[in-house]
Amino acid sequence: MIINLEYLAFFVLLLTALLLAIKEMSVALDEVDVERFTLWTGVASVIAGLPIILW
Repeated sequence: MIINLEYLAFFVLLLTALLLAIKEMSVALDEVDVERFTLWTGVASVIAGLPIILW
């Protein structure tokens, strides 16, 4: 039971980080900042790939 809660907490943390990265991507696009958009796209890609890498 505790292990399942740890997995749930981990995935909720990842989802929150991914949503924040996507929000930052949106802000970068609004400001027409291509470098920052590229950076946040990379961060979001790494976050999205973490569950597959760690599984």
